[in-house]
Amino acid sequence: MIRKLIIAEKPSQAREYAAALGVKKRGDGFLENESYVITWCYGHLLELERPEAYMDLDRVGKRWSLKRLPVLPKLRDFRRVVKSGAEKQFKVIQQWLKSSDIGEVICGTDADREGQLLFQEVWDASKCNKPLSRLWISSLTNAAILEGLKSLRPGESMAGLAAAGNGRAYADWDFGMNLTEGFSSLFGSFDAERKKPNVISIGRVQTPTLALIVEREWEIEQFVTQRFFEVKAEFTTLQGGYPGKWFDLRDDSKRITDPQVAETIVAKTQGKQGEILRIEQKDVQEPAPLLFDLTSLSIAASKKYGYSAEKVLQLAQSLYEKKAITYPRTDCAYLSTDILPKLPDHLRATRQEPYTNLVDEAAQFGLPKGKRVINTITAHHAIIPTTEKVALDRLNRDEQNLYDLILRRFLAVWFPPAQYHQTDVVTMVEDEAFRTKGKVLLSLGWKKVYGSSELNEESEGKSKKKLKQDQTEDESVALPPLSKGEDVKAKRVFIEEKSTKPPKRFTQGDLLKAMEGAGKQIDDEILRQQLKGKGLGTVATRPAIIESLIDRGYILQDHKILRPTEKGVELIKVIKEKLPQAQLLISAEMTGQMEFDLSKVERGELTIEHYMTEVEEAIVRILQELRSFEQRHGKTPLALAPSSKNLKKGKEVKESGKKDKTKPVEESPVKRLGNCPKCGGEIIEGQKGFGCSNWREGCRFVLWKTPICGKVLTVNQVKSLLKKGRTPLIKGFKSKSGKTFAAYLIWEDQLEAKLKFEIENS
Repeated sequence: MIRKLIIAEKPSQAREYAAALGVKKRGDGFLENESYVITWCYGHLLELERPEAYMDLDRVGKRWSLKRLPVLPKLRDFRRVVKSGAEKQFKVIQQWLKSSDIGEVICGTDADREGQLLFQEVWDASKCNKPLSRLWISSLTNAAILEGLKSLRPGESMAGLAAAGNGRAYADWDFGMNLTEGFSSLFGSFDAERKKPNVISIGRVQTPTLALIVEREWEIEQFVTQRFFEVKAEFTTLQGGYPGKWFDLRDDSKRITDPQVAETIVAKTQGKQGEILRIEQKDVQEPAPLLFDLTSLSIAASKKYGYSAEKVLQLAQSLYEKKAITYPRTDCAYLSTDILPKLPDHLRATRQEPYTNLVDEAAQFGLPKGKRVINTITAHHAIIPTTEKVALDRLNRDEQNLYDLILRRFLAVWFPPAQYHQTDVVTMVEDEAFRTKGKVLLSLGWKKVYGSSELNEESEGKSKKKLKQDQTEDESVALPPLSKGEDVKAKRVFIEEKSTKPPKRFTQGDLLKAMEGAGKQIDDEILRQQLKGKGLGTVATRPAIIESLIDRGYILQDHKILRPTEKGVELIKVIKEKLPQAQLLISAEMTGQMEFDLSKVERGELTIEHYMTEVEEAIVRILQELRSFEQRHGKTPLALAPSSKNLKKGKEVKESGKKDKTKPVEESPVKRLGNCPKCGGEIIEGQKGFGCSNWREGCRFVLWKTPICGKVLTVNQVKSLLKKGRTPLIKGFKSKSGKTFAAYLIWEDQLEAKLKFEIENS
């Protein structure tokens, strides 16, 4: 019986494939019926070997040193090994790939670069030459899976995507392994408090991202506040009163910085007659915001709910696996023309309270049109609800919040634009000009989808605070009937003193924008879509980069604000001031270009060999520069990462050596250990066990601290279990007979937190 083998990215994905295909028989690490065998990875089952595997350690030694570098394996020489804890599942996949029962293999991992890479790793390791196809879908609904299986892509069409995946992995390995060892041997030290080395981690994307945060901090420190003065007036006419603000007719961006000038204008115009020089009136339309890609979704969720980028990705992945939304790791905010006929099904699936009336009204406007909705897409279209109705009460609170954002943004594009009547008035008094802006909402249009408190948040290109300020001063004015040439009187003229503000520190949402724009925060959403592919990292990797900067002691998160630590500042300073060749590492534009080159590899426009040659040449130059620095200055340890003890006492200081005036961040005693297998929430340590932080929303996942054959799970063991599916080898278990033994703990039933032993092979 010849069957088809589907390899999924993870067990939950495999279960969805099985449900769609009616595959019910369970095996150890796979599901099967007469036609299909479905097995799965746990993310990446293999990893690139450590640099020491390519070294002659007897010659170069085991201690990190510049003398051991560079280690730059040729493309054909890179080796992967099975990750600890993944041996069993890797063996299952290999057995099926080599089985005579299998006549065709289908790659069913996530339809993106990393999904292709983790499949490619196990495929290449097997040397399998069976016919290969690619399942490429944007949601896990039964209909999408079955439709995708009818239109499989040829395996060879994924060659570019696989090459780009390998290019990303090899380049990150070359940069990270060589330069982390190089920088650590020169600028690292021993952290006596933590009792481990203070590693100076370097990354192709991580380091330029850190530079963005540090350079913003320097801008803030060097900012010189300047006073300026605004002259405002209250005018009266026969029809009523209205306000105005002075401006220079020749240069409307000019500010008054001399108080004498402001006082002169007040004295000159107070109580005087004037006339309306110009009045312009027009009706304007404001279209609905673009649909969400992962970055814009993360920004919206950060702004409204304070979610980190990593949390948004976790929640979105959970919603995807629950068939609530389409594929979330997308950098595209458009839909393709071929999805248009299916959009009514997507809309009908959202018809439940509290959205019923909005859905019914949306349906009356017909299919969404225009290039703001239907346009050229990348690998995946924008994030929208699927064609399956979601049981909202089965989502936890955070999932409901994120789903609400996605659903309302989807509903908004069905509605017509919001309409305003806009008025711009210029009033002249004694040759001084005053401007008045009025903006009156005529029709809500898409804004009906949102409550009044959320309207400003959804308007394009402006933060809620900015909108509120603009409208208070310029646009919310209720104007009486006015006409050109009409006489007015400056009833009251007064001065408001203001001052320029320094740039703001990044929030995670702001940083995602800057990473996407290769260092430039691009608010215009259309322009943002046009510049895809040249940012720092990808939509899927940026959240992890931010978290790694926090974990490695380079930055701190103070509520929503990110700021650099002394360690982070010193690293960027030494690169910027002492290491010109290494400035490649902090160039957002250069790293963005590397990301763009990877996309060219994916499209077959650039060979992976050419890409890697440029990577290797850059690393060799930087290592040579580090050697020269060492000869001139010797080892120069950088600051240690801040400790929780110092943070609580307010001892974290800036690079200048002065105490930071910003309120110190107290590290929470509750630390995230990993993702909840049941709901995607955060696992934290409690008194009696390790449980899900979403317990208030009904998640009952918990690993109890009940002794298992005499041993109680430790924090590190739980971390490993959540990340790798197994603990490290635990010694000292005692059987009922009193005999001691060593074993790994692995999942027997992950969703129910049941464990079982995996005995070490003797």
